[in-house]
Amino acid sequence: MRVWVRVGIALVLCLTLGGLFVHAEMTEDKRSPYPDAADLSTGYESYVGQQLMVFGTVTETSDSEMEINVESDGAAITLRVTGTKTAVEPGGVVQVYGTLEPGGTIAAERVEVVNSSRWAEFYKYGASAVGALGFLLLFFRYWRIDRETWTLEARDG
Repeated sequence: MRVWVRVGIALVLCLTLGGLFVHAEMTEDKRSPYPDAADLSTGYESYVGQQLMVFGTVTETSDSEMEINVESDGAAITLRVTGTKTAVEPGGVVQVYGTLEPGGTIAAERVEVVNSSRWAEFYKYGASAVGALGFLLLFFRYWRIDRETWTLEARDG
């Protein structure tokens, strides 16, 4: 296959991917049935009694409650989550699913820990970076790019 054909195919694929990014951004609000922090900060009382799913950063914890800070679209709201026994430190990130109650409270049905502490995110990305580097080292140890034909070839040996 000629180089200009490959460049054309790569260009079409990149344009398609860009179009998918634009589509995802334009339809984001239609994909989630739950109110976000911007909705809650402008009309909290209209959502009381409804199911809610939010991501938030834990600011305080106690035996069966935690306080989270939820942010979206430049708006932030602090909510108290009740009925949880999840072990998470302040600064950790959680996903909470439950029923919105009056007074800035969520009666949690399920709480999932995304990052249990501030360092969990660094560990997650660090482990991914080490794995990606290891993959690239092994890949280029056994394969090489032929710059005349722009193809991948197995290395000898």
